[in-house]
Amino acid sequence: MSVELRPAVRTDVALIVAMQKASLVETYEPFLGRATIEEFIAAGRVEDYFDEHWRDATVAISGGDVVGVAVLVEGLLDLLWVRPRSRSQGIGSALLRAAESKAAVGSDELTLEVWEVNRRAVAFYEREGFSVTATGEDPQTGLAKLVLRKALDRS
Repeated sequence: MSVELRPAVRTDVALIVAMQKASLVETYEPFLGRATIEEFIAAGRVEDYFDEHWRDATVAISGGDVVGVAVLVEGLLDLLWVRPRSRSQGIGSALLRAAESKAAVGSDELTLEVWEVNRRAVAFYEREGFSVTATGEDPQTGLAKLVLRKALDRS
């Protein structure tokens, strides 16, 4: 699969939203439940998030489709998402490298938060060199949350 990474543009928002909405249930239902995800989508939260953060996003494009997105907000990797059928093909790693390069301009580390029960994501970040530096509880879901950090090379 040939994938192009580039900064998101305003017209990407609808494509990013459609990609994420199509895969939220599959990804999060095991630990959040279908009703919670459907309420999140129905409330327009996906649209609201990308309307606010598209300038912070890098998209992965393949065959004209958005297949992944990374959102970096001031040294925090706020979101890294690859559509399920495109996972395990290096797209997440490529998006992560792009976020690390952007973050290294102003910081010597990259931070992110992930639900502990999201074992696939936790394992991915650990493989990519992140370490757990704190734990807490997500106030919105009550799920255990991990804070992970990775030192960046600023050379």
